[in-house]
Amino acid sequence: MQGVGRAVNVVNPEAIKAEAVDLGGRLGGLTLRQQIISLAMWPLLQNLMSVMVGFADRVIAGHVSEAGELGAVMDMMGLMMYMGWLMMIMQGAIATGAQALVARAYGAGDHGLAERAVGQSIILGLVTGCMAGLLLWVLAPMLVGFFGLSAAAGGYFLGFIEILVFSAPMSGVVFVLSACLRGAGDTWTPFNAMVAVNVFNAVASYVFAVYFGMGVEGIALGTVVGWVGGLGMILWKVYPRERPRSLLVLRREWLRWDGETGMRIIRVGVPQLVEIMGMWSIHAYGLFMIGRVGDRDSGLIGSHGLAVQIESISFMPGFAIGTAAATLAGQYLGAGSREMAQRAVRVCWRLALVLMSLMGVGIFLTADFLVGVMSPGGGEQAGSAVSLIMMVAFAQPFFATAMVMKMSMRGVGATGTVMFYSFSAMLFFRVGLLTLMVHFWGANLQMIWMVFILDIVVQALVFSWVHYRGRWLDAEV
Repeated sequence: MQGVGRAVNVVNPEAIKAEAVDLGGRLGGLTLRQQIISLAMWPLLQNLMSVMVGFADRVIAGHVSEAGELGAVMDMMGLMMYMGWLMMIMQGAIATGAQALVARAYGAGDHGLAERAVGQSIILGLVTGCMAGLLLWVLAPMLVGFFGLSAAAGGYFLGFIEILVFSAPMSGVVFVLSACLRGAGDTWTPFNAMVAVNVFNAVASYVFAVYFGMGVEGIALGTVVGWVGGLGMILWKVYPRERPRSLLVLRREWLRWDGETGMRIIRVGVPQLVEIMGMWSIHAYGLFMIGRVGDRDSGLIGSHGLAVQIESISFMPGFAIGTAAATLAGQYLGAGSREMAQRAVRVCWRLALVLMSLMGVGIFLTADFLVGVMSPGGGEQAGSAVSLIMMVAFAQPFFATAMVMKMSMRGVGATGTVMFYSFSAMLFFRVGLLTLMVHFWGANLQMIWMVFILDIVVQALVFSWVHYRGRWLDAEV
């Protein structure tokens, strides 16, 4: 039997490394590939559900729109994606810091520190959620004019935002708790929470929008109900009991502010906050430029939003595998193995390349059908979205590379590195080059998307170089 064991390990050197560094918990005793599958499976299904709910919201919005208002509703839904992203930015910064700290602590066997991080993350997630909702509510009227929405689209947008902001505190807590659990290697509990969010969201949105005749405001109210359900689910999962249902539990004593632990989370999260705020601002500038290409009734923002929604299908495996890369890199570094941290990321990278490339082929072949489902009778607006999807399908290997590399670096706390290189590329392409193309070279929507794709190609190459350089492994949490 010993001889057989040695033969297997020679054939699979990754199994040697994975077994030599025991991460414990649900990852203990697994080979590297098994660890990746264990960590990525539930985020993949979670992402699939989220995308399906996004589709359902658009389908409901398309079917409850009054005659002649479909273009305005699609424009509003396109902008709402960016507003939802803005609402998550501060929460995401805290989540990144919390996940990095929990992963390091769990890898080092310090479960006390991991549970302290859970309590502090809830405090910070609640505060930042409230701040994000307030910020969005204050900015909403100005954003209507900034992005060049028509009067009809602007009215829909303001009505949607006034309801949606009430979900921000709840989503903040769910977001950071999910990140903590992923850092500990538990992706099953966050999946359950998002199942609750998405199921409650879809059912409530249909009931309010269609049955009670509330239209698009009913979709916003359904979103709030969804986050209420998700919050209840994840708090029930982490509630202390004799037989805990997750790897981490919420201790009442850590719901008081602990400056040392809280500041460790914030120190990692601040560069992430700056990066994502900057990233959102740059993306918002791109949307501003799209709004300036045509007139207010051209529907270009709606076309852009439709294409982004469908493009997000291809991101599902990349996000799931990137989550696995972030957790494994953080835990292996916490356990003292730089070599295994690098190896885990590279295996994740190869897997993401294959899967996202296949997804690119899929969205290329089904673009007409998917746009038709989400925007029935969309006409020229829908046709423009189809052309964008076909363009971006070819860039999926570069999206996979950038996604896995950046998420793995954030997972070990190297958020400053990610911020610097992301900003450099995005400022050059999505601000500098894009401004020149729109103002001096008469760019259309397709040309604008070519700039977006070029930015991702360059980021993929840059972050591959940063990864192999290896300095990201020196990040401190």
